[in-house]
Amino acid sequence: MPKITNENNIEEKLKYIGLNLEKIPKFLKEYTNLEYKPLKAYGENSYKVYRYVPISKIQILLTPTNRLNTLQEKYTKARPLGEYLQPEKEEDIIKHTTFLKMLKHIQISEIEKVGEEQKKLNKQMPFKVKFEENYLWQIYYAESLDTYFMLVPTEDLEYASFFYLLKKQIEYHKTKKEEMIFVPICYENYSGKYLKPSEIADLEKYLWFFTKNWCNIYEVYNKDESLNIVIVGDTIVYDDMVSIYRNVLKTKDDSTKFYKLLKALFILATELPHHYNFLVKLNRYGAIEFEYNQKKIHYNYLIEFLNKEYLKFKEDIINLQSKEENLKIQLKELKEIAAKRDLEYFVKEKQIATYLECRKTFFGRVKYFFKSKKKKKNQTEEVIVQEENVEKIEKISCVEFISKEYYTIEDVVKICKELDKIIANVQNLEQDIKALENKIEKVETKIKNANLYIEEIDNHEKNIFEFWKFTNKDESLLLNEASIQEESVNKKIEKVYKYKEDLEEIGNLIDKEQRKIFNKTDFDSIYILTTDILDVIRNIDDKEVLEESLDKLKKEQEILFSTDKMDIFGNMVEDHTKIKMLGKNKHREAKKEKQKILDITKNTSVEEYKENLEKIIDNIQDCIKKAKSPLAIPIYIASKEKNNIKNLQTFSINPEEIIQEFEGEKEVHLYKIYLKENSNVIYFSNSVYYDNNNKTLPLGMDLGTKGVIDIDEYNLKQIRKDEFRLCKLLNEFKLETNKIYVYEYEILEANY
Repeated sequence: MPKITNENNIEEKLKYIGLNLEKIPKFLKEYTNLEYKPLKAYGENSYKVYRYVPISKIQILLTPTNRLNTLQEKYTKARPLGEYLQPEKEEDIIKHTTFLKMLKHIQISEIEKVGEEQKKLNKQMPFKVKFEENYLWQIYYAESLDTYFMLVPTEDLEYASFFYLLKKQIEYHKTKKEEMIFVPICYENYSGKYLKPSEIADLEKYLWFFTKNWCNIYEVYNKDESLNIVIVGDTIVYDDMVSIYRNVLKTKDDSTKFYKLLKALFILATELPHHYNFLVKLNRYGAIEFEYNQKKIHYNYLIEFLNKEYLKFKEDIINLQSKEENLKIQLKELKEIAAKRDLEYFVKEKQIATYLECRKTFFGRVKYFFKSKKKKKNQTEEVIVQEENVEKIEKISCVEFISKEYYTIEDVVKICKELDKIIANVQNLEQDIKALENKIEKVETKIKNANLYIEEIDNHEKNIFEFWKFTNKDESLLLNEASIQEESVNKKIEKVYKYKEDLEEIGNLIDKEQRKIFNKTDFDSIYILTTDILDVIRNIDDKEVLEESLDKLKKEQEILFSTDKMDIFGNMVEDHTKIKMLGKNKHREAKKEKQKILDITKNTSVEEYKENLEKIIDNIQDCIKKAKSPLAIPIYIASKEKNNIKNLQTFSINPEEIIQEFEGEKEVHLYKIYLKENSNVIYFSNSVYYDNNNKTLPLGMDLGTKGVIDIDEYNLKQIRKDEFRLCKLLNEFKLETNKIYVYEYEILEANY
């Protein structure tokens, strides 16, 4: 088709559309009263149903309103397009003028854009279902006549979709070649063909619980009128990393199974939160799956899963019942011992109290001396514990087990709650036993002290004169209380940082600490690690790599070799009045340049270049040794290959940033290291990238969240392995999926 040279020429636009106002096509004059009644319970601005609609089945109505008016108002004022094309009455002249204004406003390029978009949509449905400017397709379905109609608000300024539809309808009535458009059906609720609207509402709730994000659920009809339920949303896949997902339910059976699976997992996770934590995983198509104990949970596995869980809980209960019985017997025995010790101590305490009371007077002392001698000669006291004072053993927890071929969620929840009760009983018994053991130990210590006290008294009762002398002493023996040392571990409570929420605080803290320990030379050396020179440093003994790198640097520096363009300013690139922005803050500092730090000139030799790099390496080693991380935080290193981390490694505190470097790779290996406070690492804070000659550089990490660590200087212990998929939309139709293998490590010690 030839290019339209005058976009404002109405005749050219009419010709492009194929509309002759002198000879209006018959189908545009025809109109059937639709008797459309919108559903009151449905939101007007949300689209739940998308479908491919035949061009010929859509009536076009124009309404003197705008898109934001209510549907009731738009539909009431709507009139068929024919009244706007050929004025037959006086009031139709205004309508015709309105149509011409709309035509004048539209650009042919806008109509062509809609056409190109619909060509793509006819080949493939968008991954997210909705597409750019889909809200402009104000298409409704009149169920009574099984037909569609489009409301075109004339007060709006966007008419491309309307004129595209008009153009295609005119072409259809000439060629009888049917075409379809993929559009949302406004004001249309879920059909209930696969899932009831209430069940879809439940699905949204269940998915929010597991993904922590609300999803969009659509009913999408293909060209053959087959229905798909499409669920699109975002989910956390690892740490705070979020990925897009899409599940397509193609049949009623698929929909029912997916709904029942989500419902079952939701009930288990909410009723028994201490037992079940189902992980969200994505498959290679970007669809959600669920995992428990490193095994995928799907609907067909549910019955087997519930049976295994019930029998596992049953076995746990049986084992705990035996333990509970033993603990109760142990508790009973300890209570008997405690009762004996209490009575024994009571007798000795009474004897000591009698002595202390008698020693106050002359007659009391004499009375105590002769009474005590007589008692020792004629009586030996025995401690007898009355059996009725000791508690009987309580009845052991009793759980009724059921035998079935298949166990239900109700059965699993019920038996699991019984298990929780027994666990609580066992824990209480263990605490009671521990408390009673401590009490017995204290009483025994008190008895020991009392025996020493009484023994001291007895040693002075050989004759009345020695006893009299002993009782006259000013100092009195003390009945010492028992002191039981309890184990206590005082753990330092460390603040937990999350890079997304605390990035500003983290950056300020790191930059502030690094400015204290590094000087300008240190920061210059560290800056080199942020450039492509880091790869050269790793291969410093490879002459070919050095030569290639030096040639590249010389070409970049070539402009400085010209005398008329020689840089005479050095680091004073800008005068003190120049203001720059870093994040939200202003400053007047110059950014570092690797050529200046490496002292590159046109005469620099490979040997000189290598020598400069070696100085930087030595300085970096010194910097790492004196660098101290001011906080404990996980760091992430990524690689295309497994176990490919050694020597100096660039890391990031933001896993998404480090993974982005491997965009397009099907598999990425991600290493997560739990960094301890005061670990030897260097962060690439603002001070690394800028000279701070004017002392105006703001604190923070505004240019990234990376740093460098010498892996070889740490002893690491792997504590966990995991894997997940990260899905990313390259465009409306194409999805890229990366499989991420995760290896988590803790630091045992450093070799510094």
